[in-house]
Order: sequence, then C-alpha cells, then structure tokens
Amino acid sequence: PLALSPGAIKRGLPQFGTLGSGNHYLELQVVDEVFDKEAATAMGLVKGNICVMIHCGSRGLGHQLCTDYLQTMEATMKRQGISVPDRQLCCVRASSPEGEQYLPGMAAAA
Repeated sequence: PLALSPGAIKRGLPQFGTLGSGNHYLELQVVDEVFDKEAATAMGLVKGNICVMIHCGSRGLGHQLCTDYLQTMEATMKRQGISVPDRQLCCVRASSPEGEQYLPGMAAAA
C-alpha cells in the first residue's frame, strides 16, 4: 500500500473483482493447430484443447500508478542515461531506489 498514492487506491478500490470494459475480455478458445511444439508442451497444450483467455489489465489502478510515477521515472532516466522514443515507455533500473519503490506498486496493481 505504501507504493500506491491515495488517488490510486481510491480509483482502484471500486474495480476489484471486475473484468472491466473497453478492450478487456474473457474468451473461450480451441487449439486448432500447434505451431511451436516445445512451447505448447511446456504449457500443457495439445490440439483440441479448450482454453480460456482473459485480458483485464489493472484498469484505473494501473493507469493511476503509471501517472503517479511517470515524472519520477523521467527524471531518474535522465540521471541514469536512459532514453526512449516515447515517454510512455519510461523505465528505470529495478535496483535503483525508484525501481524498488515502483515494483511493489506494480505488484499491487496486478
């Protein structure tokens, strides 16, 4: 909880237990063909299996967490000599103080 701002907590609480909207979905799928046998075997998949795919992201909580950390990460990137083509791709070294603060927040949003 310390890695989340009060705004992230407020925005995220009503969303717990929901799938969401927009591009969030739950889908039943059938394995019609296996293209990578080694990967399929590692995941226990064979032709004819029925699988469930869920995409829900972290919704508002994850978005708020990103917003909260964006400026901090941009400043840290400058100090660490990291450049990216788009600010939405910001990153820091996981071992940096900022990275160590951000990772628990991402875990909470997951």
